[in-house]
Amino acid sequence: MDNQDYIQDLLERAQELPHGLERLALVDEAVRAADLAQDGMAGYETRKELIHSATYAGQSDCMLVAFAWCRTHLDLHPDDFPAWEHRSLAWYHKWVLNAAHHFPQIPLERVRDLHADDARRLQILGYGGGTVPYFRLNLALHRGDYEDARVAFNVWQFAGRDSLSDCEACEAQTIADYHEFLGDDQGCVAQVERMITRNMTCSHIPHSTHGMVLPALMRLGRWDDAQRHHEQGRDMVAGEPDHLTPQARHLEYLSVTAPDAALAWYARHLGWAERTSELDGRLDYHLAAVLLFRQLERAGRAHVTLALPQDVPGHRPDGTYAVHDRYAYHATQATALAWRFDGRNGLDYHVHRLERTPALGDLPRPGA
Repeated sequence: MDNQDYIQDLLERAQELPHGLERLALVDEAVRAADLAQDGMAGYETRKELIHSATYAGQSDCMLVAFAWCRTHLDLHPDDFPAWEHRSLAWYHKWVLNAAHHFPQIPLERVRDLHADDARRLQILGYGGGTVPYFRLNLALHRGDYEDARVAFNVWQFAGRDSLSDCEACEAQTIADYHEFLGDDQGCVAQVERMITRNMTCSHIPHSTHGMVLPALMRLGRWDDAQRHHEQGRDMVAGEPDHLTPQARHLEYLSVTAPDAALAWYARHLGWAERTSELDGRLDYHLAAVLLFRQLERAGRAHVTLALPQDVPGHRPDGTYAVHDRYAYHATQATALAWRFDGRNGLDYHVHRLERTPALGDLPRPGA
C-alpha cells in the first residue's frame, strides 16, 4: 500500500467511527503520514478532517492547531485552491472563534485578533454582514458583557444572512441564549417553543436546546415542561463528548428533582468532563456537580456509592464517596476555573455563576 492509499484508508476507517478519541487518533495518524511524505495537499486535506473530528470530539485545542496550519498553507498557495475552498476554510474559521472561548489561556487580545482577521477575510470574500456581529454577540455572551451583547444583537438582527451564516437553527438557539443571558426567562422559553414548533434541527439542535432551556423553566416554576424537555433531550446528548454543557444542564435538573438519577448521570459523564480540554464545558459540569452534592448534603446524605472511572481525581476502589468531599472538590475546581475565565475576559460574569447555579436548588417545587 503506497502512502496515498494508506492515508485514504486511515480517513475512511475514521469516518466509519462515531466522533470521539478513537476516530481522532486515526485522523491524527493520517496527518502524520502526510507530513512524513512531505505532501502539502494531503497535509491540508487530512488537517481539514482533523478540524472536523476534533471539534465533534470536544477537543478543540487540536482543531485550533490544525486550522492554523491550513490557514497558513492556503495563504502561501492561494492559486492551488479553487474559490470554494477559500470559502470552506472561512466556515471553519467560525469554529475557531467559538473554540477560543474554551481556553482561558488564550489572551483576550488574541481572541479579538481572531475576530478581526475573520471579519477582514469575510469582507474580501464578499460575506459577513451578519456573521461578524453574530460572533461578536457570542463572544459577549461568553464574557458576560451585557452592553456589547445588546449592541451586537441589534446589529445582527438588522443584517442579512448569506451562505457563511450559521444555520437558522443555530441562530435561533443563539436568540434563546441571549434572552436567558439578559434574565428574560419568558423570552428564552418562548423562543425555544418556536424552535420546537418549527422543527428546527441541525447537528446540535434540538440536542442542546432541550438542556439549555431547563434552568429557565425551573426558575419559572414550569416543572412539567422541564420534565418534558429533560425526557426528550437526555438521550440525544447522553454519552456524547461534544454535548458536555447540555449534559451539565440535565444534571442540574436531576440534582433538584431526582438526586439518585442525578448520581447515575453524574457518574456516566464525569470522566469526559475531567478529560476534555474545553475548560468552559468542564466549568459547566463542575458547577452542576456542586449543585448535586449540595442537594445531597441538604437531604442529610453523608455517603454515596458511585462507579466512577479510575482516572478521575478522588477515585476510590470501594466506590464509596463522602458527599462533602465531592462537594468540596467540585466547588474548588469550579471556583478556580471561573476566576481563570474572568481573569482573561476582564469581567466577573463566571464568578457570579458560582452562586447562580447552586441557587437552582432553592427554587420552590410542587410537593417539595
